[in-house]
Amino acid sequence: MPTHTYIALFAFLALFTAVPVRADLFQYTDRDGTVVMVDDESKIPRKYRNKTRTTKAVNGAKGTTTAVRIRNNRVFVPVTLCYRDRTVDVTMLLDTGASTTTISTDVAKRLGIQPESTEQGLSRVADGRFLRTSVTTLDYLTVGPKMKGGVQVSIIPSSGPALPFDGLLGMNFLGDFSYRLDVNSETINWLQ
Repeated sequence: MPTHTYIALFAFLALFTAVPVRADLFQYTDRDGTVVMVDDESKIPRKYRNKTRTTKAVNGAKGTTTAVRIRNNRVFVPVTLCYRDRTVDVTMLLDTGASTTTISTDVAKRLGIQPESTEQGLSRVADGRFLRTSVTTLDYLTVGPKMKGGVQVSIIPSSGPALPFDGLLGMNFLGDFSYRLDVNSETINWLQ
């Protein structure tokens, strides 16, 4: 898909990096493949401690500020994705026009998402065309201090030149959080 088609998809864009931190969350995957998150490291069974991921969390802080970088009317978002026992850090574009978060086939491979573990779907792009996609659900998606579990993503095949982002951060994540983008100071102010 040509770069200009992707650009047409973006109504509004942002890049997040957490600043204030008040608590840590610890994550591990148990023998059944279930992702478990706890707020105290001592709650992690000893056999899983060497495979623990720590996530900085804000736990209800208001007015949390996240630094953003805005370039050419696009704001790139550092996002952490988790699927089963794999976490991947990617760059996404915030897109308030996208109802569902999308990732590239490359990111899906990095996460270990197998085609047989997805469902087939269709996604409508900004120019009205429909693309065949694969759909799956992530364990969680984290942007700065905000985390949401069970986020559905569409895997969109890509063609053409490489793009400077790995997918679109859609409203199925963004709709759960109140925030304000301050373009002048290049910050996101989390309102809740």
